[in-house]
Amino acid sequence: MIGAGPSGLAASKVLAARNVPFDCFEAGSGIGGLWRYGNDNGMSGVYASLHANISKESMSFSSLAMPETYPVFPHHSKVLAYLEDYAASFGLHRHIAFGTEVTSVRPLDDGGWEVGRRRRGDTAAAVKTQRYTEVVVANGHHWNPRLPDPAVPGAEDFEGSVLHSHDYRSPESYTGRRVLVIGMGNSACEIAAEISRTAARTFLSARDAAHVFPKMLLGRPADHLVWSPLSRLPRFLKGPAMALLLRLTRGAPAHYGLPEPVRGPLAAHPSTSDELLVQLARGAVTPKPGVSSFGRDTAVFTDGSREPVDAVVYATGYSISFPFLDPSVFAARDGRTELYLRTVPPRLPGLYFMGLAQPAGAAFPLLEPQAEWVADLITGTVALPSPQDMTRAISREWRRHERTYVSTYRHGIEIDVRSYQRALRRELRAGRRRARGAVPPPSAVAGSAPAIEAL
Repeated sequence: MIGAGPSGLAASKVLAARNVPFDCFEAGSGIGGLWRYGNDNGMSGVYASLHANISKESMSFSSLAMPETYPVFPHHSKVLAYLEDYAASFGLHRHIAFGTEVTSVRPLDDGGWEVGRRRRGDTAAAVKTQRYTEVVVANGHHWNPRLPDPAVPGAEDFEGSVLHSHDYRSPESYTGRRVLVIGMGNSACEIAAEISRTAARTFLSARDAAHVFPKMLLGRPADHLVWSPLSRLPRFLKGPAMALLLRLTRGAPAHYGLPEPVRGPLAAHPSTSDELLVQLARGAVTPKPGVSSFGRDTAVFTDGSREPVDAVVYATGYSISFPFLDPSVFAARDGRTELYLRTVPPRLPGLYFMGLAQPAGAAFPLLEPQAEWVADLITGTVALPSPQDMTRAISREWRRHERTYVSTYRHGIEIDVRSYQRALRRELRAGRRRARGAVPPPSAVAGSAPAIEAL
């Protein structure tokens, strides 16, 4: 097991409950992954004031609810405390080797995997290798900052301060300055709103118009809509219904100076922020289109406007990376993962990936069911389709995905929660039949590998 963040903890809990022997390697000195503020593995982008934008109910693992005493949207320190409680409740710490970095995962010709590891800070000569029959990758996908590629013209000439949102911690250093935040995801919205309270000017630049969801809709957390009757509507009705609900509760984007999005509210990962909407309405944040170029102390935008700027925060997302895997073995090119049910690479037996299915809401509730399936595969309780059938299922899934979501790097692992859970349940039933030898007739095999349905 690689990583002791939420995905690694869920997988560890399931494997431990099944008495499956395993080692979990975590580069940091504690569990929690990105939820550990100042994580000494260098992979956490949590900033001081960050609160979850998903409700405590939606963030809970299926086997352990967050405490009733938690606020609806808990502070990052409370999320970490919950993860610590989860690890302690199921006795997971004893399985984890902290301060241990996995340096390589290499397939062996006769089967299995050679895993190289070392204590963090040791030299390359200190790497130790060990053979494993299976490897579960749970290293997260919000740790490797991604900058615009190609770089914005003139970016090298800009003399102000520049950082990625991954390195943002607090707004104090931006007091009295003219700040440009680039991006329109959750981090961009929340950081721009926070900075704008003390900055001289705050600009929020987005290449494409996006829907900004309030955290509460109709008196309930917006993420609860995932389990509401609205979510059971056909796709052609669900989008317009959500657009109408947003218009009634939030008003038109033009009221906040935002352009009207071209796509419906369900075609992209939601950007959720009450604070941004308030600061836009107050004029503390000025929305701008994409940046076309930089000068020494200015930014020029695609509409031809120009603004003086002292500092830039790139909230442009993260690359999905596996530094311990040679790209010829596996890589997430353009943010896409060629994985059966976002978990299994068809032609790499014994390799599994956790947490690479990104729903509109919290991923936590999906992790234990995904881990249960992985554990079933490891123990032989279920069997996979053939590599050819899995590859065909992945292709079908991508065709549906491209019809549903905007085609950007950020949405490469986007899923619909309900359809993913249904697909897992179908695969578990089919996998048990395969493991028992009750294989469907050849004419039915092509349809036996479920793809994730579109929204």
